[in-house]
Amino acid sequence: MRDQLELLWELQKIDLGLKSIKEEKDRYPREMKRLDEKQRVEKERIQKQKEKFESLEKTRRQKEGELSLEQEKIKKAEGRMSEVKTNKEYQAFLNEIDAIKEANSRMEEEILQVMDEVDNLKDELSKRERDVAATLEKVEAERKELQGKMAHDEKVWSDQMERREVLSKKIESKLVKLYDTLKEKRQGVGVVGVKHETCQGCFVNVPPQLFIEVQKNNALVRCPHCNRILYWEGNQDTK
Repeated sequence: MRDQLELLWELQKIDLGLKSIKEEKDRYPREMKRLDEKQRVEKERIQKQKEKFESLEKTRRQKEGELSLEQEKIKKAEGRMSEVKTNKEYQAFLNEIDAIKEANSRMEEEILQVMDEVDNLKDELSKRERDVAATLEKVEAERKELQGKMAHDEKVWSDQMERREVLSKKIESKLVKLYDTLKEKRQGVGVVGVKHETCQGCFVNVPPQLFIEVQKNNALVRCPHCNRILYWEGNQDTK
């Protein structure tokens, strides 16, 4: 029975390791999704700023085009002044030119304001691009690290599953069945150690006589409280 208990104990350690790996494997998709979302948000943020920058540039070009047309009107108006025959017509031309110049002056101010906004946004965009690049680099590093962990866990999982299969074949089928039943009912733990006369599964004291039997590892002893199989792992204090 000692050999069987030792194999059961080893099987339990493997299963606890597999349980831990499974929890990590279940977490990986959520972590990957978080990284993808973070990457998406950063790219979307920079894209919005680029669109705003492009919109301002478009506005500037439009206003400059409009200003150029208005300036052309002034030139044409001034060119026609030589054809004026009366003071009234001459004054009308002057008024027209003054109105255009006044409108142009306002447009020039608007263009300067837009140019200031463009310059400010350009500086902000440049800084944001550096920040986003640093963030995306960090995200990519996290992704690679996560992928490395996933690959490592897959390898460990595969190795441990093979080891588990080998061990299971060496243990009596009735013991494996009992262990599996207990494991299912007790949060993945069917075999527990005993330390300081206490079951390490439910942390209830084991009766003295039963504790003596557990230390021998010569018989299948189960905790009176949680019903798990008890195992004595050597080199421990007996009190």
